[in-house]
Amino acid sequence: MATQSNFDWKQVAELGYAEGPDSNDDMAEAICFGCGKEAEKLSRCAKCEVATYCSRECQLENWKSGAGGGHKFACDAYKRVSSDMMIVFPDDKEIARKDIFQRIRFYACPFAVYRSESVVKKRGFMFIQSDSTLAEMSLPLPILANGRPCTKSRGIFMHFLTMNEYKEELCKDDFEMVIMGKELGKAVEEYKQAEELAILMRFRCGHIAVGITQLVPDHDLCQTLGKEYFEEAGAAVQLNIDDV
Repeated sequence: MATQSNFDWKQVAELGYAEGPDSNDDMAEAICFGCGKEAEKLSRCAKCEVATYCSRECQLENWKSGAGGGHKFACDAYKRVSSDMMIVFPDDKEIARKDIFQRIRFYACPFAVYRSESVVKKRGFMFIQSDSTLAEMSLPLPILANGRPCTKSRGIFMHFLTMNEYKEELCKDDFEMVIMGKELGKAVEEYKQAEELAILMRFRCGHIAVGITQLVPDHDLCQTLGKEYFEEAGAAVQLNIDDV
């Protein structure tokens, strides 16, 4: 079983940049999650009340053998985002952040350790941002709540920054980020360098969060992988979440 990352979230805020998805036409009619057909009448999954189907046969087939292993593995995620493609409840947003980080942790943690110890040689934090919304990024597959595919890649941008860079660069580009400074500074001072990582996550919808998470894999392996993967990389790395 893969090691899970634990999180201690220090501060969460909503800057309200954008509410809904922009990677697809959010007003488009829903289609069948199974066969992709448009139909006058579509039934919904009784559990998530989001996924739509043109027939019972399509629903059964998609439940157990659709993309990504079937809808049974994605049903809870669609329930969180609802048909509006917005996550409303704080607990659901916390699960979404964790799920996103779990998918990139074998890149994010080695990158942070390598940049911190071999390049910057200072304490800092991992800045993880996306030009997609939290709801879009939280879905296991690049399929929106109307059954239609995202038309742009779901990208993650990773930077390792010091607190000076946060103040002099990040806050100058987006003055609203100043509100995270106090808790972010505490997280950078508090995290155990050989075991943990301070993180700041920001999404297109304006959802931002500061926290501390454990290193996965462990510190020694992060050092090895960081040098192997990122010695030739620049100060920032972009990932497509659907490729990792």
